Amino acid sequence: MPAMRAVFWFTLLAVFCSGADALFTKVKQNHPKCFIEELHKDEVVIVHYKSPDQSPLPAEAEQQKYHVGVNLEVTQGATKVFEGRTDVEGRFAFTALQGEHHLCLSVEGQSLGQDFRIHLEIKVGLNDVDYEKVAKKEHLSSLELQVRKLKDDVNRVTSEQSYFRNREERSKKTADSTYFRAMWFSLCQILAMLGVTGAYLYHLRGYFIAKKLV
Repeated sequence: MPAMRAVFWFTLLAVFCSGADALFTKVKQNHPKCFIEELHKDEVVIVHYKSPDQSPLPAEAEQQKYHVGVNLEVTQGATKVFEGRTDVEGRFAFTALQGEHHLCLSVEGQSLGQDFRIHLEIKVGLNDVDYEKVAKKEHLSSLELQVRKLKDDVNRVTSEQSYFRNREERSKKTADSTYFRAMWFSLCQILAMLGVTGAYLYHLRGYFIAKKLV
């Protein structure tokens, strides 16, 4: 990641698998922008985008090398989760790993300082189930299919609750550990100060006795 990358904190949270966050920003060459969010494993993220200031993305890979437009890269630590060039309008989808993800936008090609507007709509926590295929394969009625969807939604909500509960427990343990370390450090400081004060008084008393001042 370039050192000059501007980092913005952006929440990609979709509650109960149905919410979406919209973002409008501008990207300039050599000034990438990143959005950071902690996701958990197997969470599906869908990014709908519009990039009206660039020309349509060529279909041929060779011509794409000379195309000037916005590039989207998603990483989790040192692992590249997804990378793709944007068209004038389209969508990307990727499955998250566990941990903090960086969604970065950068300009590819020689843009001569041009700003590229980009609008993103990001949906998080969606599953990747094709319910039409499920209904045909398992011969489900419309009512049974709705029950299946509802059951899947409940399972996802339960998974979300469990995830955030675990995060809260980890945060509490970290806070408790930090508190006890700070307490012991303060206690050690106090003991050290008492030791130094006692040594100083002992030395001062010896000095006064040597000089026959007491």
